[in-house]
Amino acid sequence: PFWLKTWQANAQGLAFSRIRAGAHPDWRVQTMNFYIITAGYLLVGGVGVGIFIWGKAEGNSFFDKLYRLVCVAAPRLLKSALAKCFGPRAPAALDAAWEYVCFKSNPIVQMFYLMVVVGGVLSFMAFGFPHIPNRFLGGMHKYIGFAIFTTCVSVWWKACTTDPGIVTKQNVEDLCDIYEWDDQIFCSAKCKTCDVLKPARSKHCGLCNVCVAKFDHHCIWINNCVGVGNHKWFLAFLFWHLVLCLYGCGLGTTIAYDVILQKDLFNAVFVDPTTREQKRATYLIVAQYMLATEGMVVFVSVLSTVMGLVLFGFFLWHLNLVRIGTTTNELSKWNYVKWCLKHEEDSNEKLSSLRNIYNKGMVKNYAEVFFPLDVHSLPRQLAAAGRASGQKNDQPARRSKGKDKVKKG
Repeated sequence: PFWLKTWQANAQGLAFSRIRAGAHPDWRVQTMNFYIITAGYLLVGGVGVGIFIWGKAEGNSFFDKLYRLVCVAAPRLLKSALAKCFGPRAPAALDAAWEYVCFKSNPIVQMFYLMVVVGGVLSFMAFGFPHIPNRFLGGMHKYIGFAIFTTCVSVWWKACTTDPGIVTKQNVEDLCDIYEWDDQIFCSAKCKTCDVLKPARSKHCGLCNVCVAKFDHHCIWINNCVGVGNHKWFLAFLFWHLVLCLYGCGLGTTIAYDVILQKDLFNAVFVDPTTREQKRATYLIVAQYMLATEGMVVFVSVLSTVMGLVLFGFFLWHLNLVRIGTTTNELSKWNYVKWCLKHEEDSNEKLSSLRNIYNKGMVKNYAEVFFPLDVHSLPRQLAAAGRASGQKNDQPARRSKGKDKVKKG
């Protein structure tokens, strides 16, 4: 192993102490491995994102070819190998599993979410909380962190279980009055699956198999559609997980900095056990030492930072959609309409004539999201329910009157 040595003051004066910083005999090899592993992760992740965003079944671009290789050729090869090894039932089972995972509403991603969030918080509590309190952090941060975590899980569960605003035969007339068709991206049409008229801004979700009023998108993290009924809970889900990530990043960074100061690592000297060469500690060596001794704290902190940046951008993007009075689904429709009009004559005139009638101004747009209507308590629906309950109450009364007449006779 290689070592970092520091001089520490004690009762006898200056004493030499050795701090183990790694397990490989050559720090240069460790440094190279660190760079290779990091570059490998970035390369694989970047290519995967590129295939997902730009890859198409047809086309000759680099990502199109990778898409065909990864998503077409590789599955065929795998199914062929399974058929030869295990018979025709194996590819059918693989197709059924793929259908369930990718095209059916299922709790797999929810379980993954719980593993990541709960596992990350428990790991930080096990390895990070022993460093609290310290010179920078008070003991109250343990309780604040746990309170934020509890809020995150509670809001996530609320977003999972809240009705997104399902369109039914009882509320469809009211919803069609509330959300009028603009004859640009929405027009009068009937959902063939649900057998109801589709109000403007609604969409049929193939995963949930329902039509949802003011449909935004289907979120796999909550295994639910995001619509008029739970849009605010989805935004709260993003916000509180952003807070959790930023708080975890702040705590982890502060703990790491406190450890570095306690052990005076920036003034340490590196000793190569092979050559006995002594070198001043660099940022890279200190980082390697922290990974070796406080690896879980560093890992959770870095993960929180990366996820926090992603959540920050995603949260701002959704807030901007609310601000301009549109949804993810509608944004996709607007982009398609604009793309079609660009290929027509007088495209500039037609593009300039487009108007978003659902944009009621920033304040009203936000109020519509955070104070949503209840799609199951609309006027006509309540009136119909009242008439139905009145008829049920009348039937026993009529029966009792008939019995009284029989007795009198």
